[in-house]
Amino acid sequence: MKQFFLFITLLIFTNSKSATEYFEGTIGNSKMYLSIETYENNEIGGVYFYEKSLKDIPLSGKKIKNKYVLTFGNLYDLKNFTEKFEFEKKGTDYKGFWTNNKGKNLAIVLKKLDISTYKNTYFINISNEMDLVKMAFLQFKTDSTSTFKTHEFEWLTELHGATPFLRLGKTFNSRTQNFINRKLEKKQVEMALSQLSCSDFNNYSNGNGIEYYVKISYLDTNLLGFDVSSSWYCGGAHPDFGSEGNLIDLNTGKFFELDEIIAFDSSVTTEQVGGFEAYAEYKSNYFAPKIYELINDEQHFEKPKDEDDYCDFTDLELWNFVEWSFTEKGITITPYFYRAARACQEPFLIPFEKLKPYKNSTFPYNFK
Repeated sequence: MKQFFLFITLLIFTNSKSATEYFEGTIGNSKMYLSIETYENNEIGGVYFYEKSLKDIPLSGKKIKNKYVLTFGNLYDLKNFTEKFEFEKKGTDYKGFWTNNKGKNLAIVLKKLDISTYKNTYFINISNEMDLVKMAFLQFKTDSTSTFKTHEFEWLTELHGATPFLRLGKTFNSRTQNFINRKLEKKQVEMALSQLSCSDFNNYSNGNGIEYYVKISYLDTNLLGFDVSSSWYCGGAHPDFGSEGNLIDLNTGKFFELDEIIAFDSSVTTEQVGGFEAYAEYKSNYFAPKIYELINDEQHFEKPKDEDDYCDFTDLELWNFVEWSFTEKGITITPYFYRAARACQEPFLIPFEKLKPYKNSTFPYNFK
C-alpha cells in the first residue's frame, strides 16, 4: 500500500542496537506476543500485543543483569507506570511477573519465537516483523453493500480494529471479482496493520487511532478509482490527516501512480522506478510548474498580502508532492501544505479535456 504517512510505534534511537528478540507466551491466561530491542547502556524498548486484540502496547525499560524490566505508561520510568514486566530466563523458558498500577499481579511465561516461521502471505511492505504474526489472526467480516453506477460493492471490516474497505460485488464477472478482490484485500491488510500499530507510550490503543474513510471516485469497464482519507494520532505533538488517490486496472490489477497517468516531460518517473533523486527532480522541474499553470488558469492565485496568511498557493513547492483523485470529471489535485498550515489544503479539479495532451503514453486508456 502506498502510504502518505509513516506510523512510528517505537522511539527512534541514535545509539546502536542488537538484534531484535521475539517471544510468545502468556500473561496469566492471556496469550501474547512480545518483541524487544536492546540498546546501549542496557536500555531496552519493546512492543507487545495480546492475541485477542492485536493492538500494539509499546514498552521501555532496562536489562538489569539477566532480568528484563519494561514498563508502559511513563517512558523509562521503572517506578511510576501503568503496567510493568519483570522476567528472566529460567531453563528453556522466560518467567516472571506482570504488575499494573492497581496492584494486580500475574505470572509471565514466555518462549523465544522463531519469527521466520511466519510468512508474508500478502507480499506487503511491513514496518515490524511482528506484523507477520498479526497477519495470521486478521479476520474480515462483510459489514454492508452499496451501489455505484449500477455495480454492487461489498464493504468489509477487520474485526480487531475499525478498517472498512471495499470489495467488488456480484455484479462484476467472477474472474474480475476474484482477481481484483485479492488486490483489495491486500490493501486492507496494510491499512489494518497500520491501525493496529498506531500507539503511544502513555495511552492504550482502542483500534481507531487511525480513522479511515473510503469513497469510490470513478468506475468504467477498465478502471476503478477510489480515495482513502485518514486522520490519525499515534502519539507526538499533534494529530494529522491526509488523503490517498487510488486507480486500479480491473484487467491487470495494477495500481497506477499519478505520474503513470499524466506526464509533463520525457523524464517522468516514479520513485520506485527512478529512485527518489530523479523522481524529485522531475516533480520540481516539470510536474509542479505545469500542474500549477493548469490550475492557475482558472484560479488566478495571488500571493497573500498578510504575512500571517499561510495559504500561499503561488509557492510552487506546494505542488511537488500532491494529493490526487481520479474522478468522473477529471483529476483533482490538492497541494500539500506543512502541518501548521494544513487547513489551507483544498482540491482543484483539472478536467480531462485539459489533461488529454499530457496523458502518459504508457497509460493504456483514453481520458473520457
